Amino acid sequence: NFPNEGSLTNIFENKIKKILNVKYLIATTNGTSAIYLALKANGIGYGDEVIIPNITFPATANAVHMTGAKVVLADISKNNLLINLNSLKKNISKKTKAIIPVHISGRGNNIQEIMKIAKKKKIKVIEDAAEAFGSKNKDKILGSFGICGCFSFAPNKIITTGQGGLVITNNKKGFLRIKQLKDQGRVNTFNEKNFYHYRGFNFKFTDLQASIGISQIKDFSERKKKLLNIYKFYEKNLNQNKNFKLIGFDVKNGELPLWTDVYCDNSKKLYNFLKRKKINCRLFWDPINTMKPYKKKFINLNTSRILQNKLIWLPSYLNLKKNELKYICLNINKYLSQN
Repeated sequence: NFPNEGSLTNIFENKIKKILNVKYLIATTNGTSAIYLALKANGIGYGDEVIIPNITFPATANAVHMTGAKVVLADISKNNLLINLNSLKKNISKKTKAIIPVHISGRGNNIQEIMKIAKKKKIKVIEDAAEAFGSKNKDKILGSFGICGCFSFAPNKIITTGQGGLVITNNKKGFLRIKQLKDQGRVNTFNEKNFYHYRGFNFKFTDLQASIGISQIKDFSERKKKLLNIYKFYEKNLNQNKNFKLIGFDVKNGELPLWTDVYCDNSKKLYNFLKRKKINCRLFWDPINTMKPYKKKFINLNTSRILQNKLIWLPSYLNLKKNELKYICLNINKYLSQN
């Protein structure tokens, strides 16, 4: 057998399909190509506009740019870092063909409102659920609300295949189109002679990646429990105030905290303090509009301007031990008492 996309990839896809409870699923090279394929399969291209939140990983914007469509930035909400609904509505134009809500760290409790807005305006919703694998909104998996949901299996995710991504959909036509697009436009893969009816790409998964993913699926429930316990420990043991607050999760309705992220009035100062204590955190992304390829002023993007340099991810890796969590909380509380 060849180590490229084959029987192990099929096994991996079927196991993931059961977890996510969707009709169709396509493994791909990474989360960026997953979003790109979802957009292309739904006819998004030159002359179209796609609305995304101003605070997200650059891959969201880059995937839109790859299609030739225009990236339109909407502001975010301070309490959950998700796309702000009022800002979303204001950015809809006649050229808007898609909305990409980003489920930051596993949050998505605005998705039903987004779907209502999109349905009214006849706009397609493609969910960037790269950070929300296994996270839910009222018993329905995030990524399954829109016409497509896109996931990532990058190293920092709950399940990783090194690199890798996934598109889920309940739309058969879209599923078949994505299958063709990711495999050079091939319309059949069972006969000795292949037929290529479309322009396509090479965004295939591999059995090497699938084998890594399959080995982790049996521990998925345990992994979810660990992430939830990490967040709850921080919630219980950190001294929050107006200058330092956890960004909350709706865990009762199924949101799964992939990472615990916090608001801090000076995230760089806290980051450096913790670094001296041998605690490694991650500073949040800069807003998309501050990045060179998408540079524009903070016009109608006030919340993302305010939150710039005020967000940080706390250590949230799966093998974080209780004594390490205690040490982290002890030092953060110490910092807060001094600042």
